[in-house]
Amino acid sequence: MAWWCMTDPDDLARWRKAEGWLRHAGEDARIARGCLGLAPPALGGAAYHCQQAAEKLLKGFLVLAAIDFRRTHDLDTLANAVLPSVPALGPLLSAVVTWTTWGVAYRYPGEDEPEPEPSVEDLVAALDLVTQLDAALRSRVPPAAEVT
Repeated sequence: MAWWCMTDPDDLARWRKAEGWLRHAGEDARIARGCLGLAPPALGGAAYHCQQAAEKLLKGFLVLAAIDFRRTHDLDTLANAVLPSVPALGPLLSAVVTWTTWGVAYRYPGEDEPEPEPSVEDLVAALDLVTQLDAALRSRVPPAAEVT
């Protein structure tokens, strides 16, 4: 059974649902930027929020495409579901799928060999990719939503 079901034939209704994913993704990106602005930067926190922003944006694309999806944090699974409906995203999607580990790697203790934290430069690049995904999703606003 799908966790998120959005097969509504109304483009505007799907866009309104996608806007919710956009808002939450924007908040995650904002928090990631804040983590980078700390002294010293909170690299693990920034990585986690980059992963979360990408996840929410991918779910926004799925809502717009009326593709049901299960509850998952796996960016590869989400990207593979998005790619057929938006093939132009291929290069962006191939870059973000490696961030799945960021969703858990820095949030829990106990690993014998912890995942190395990404660098500030890696995270700045990640935020740039998040910004590009956000712009790509916003570019898909249906005409009916543009005039409201």
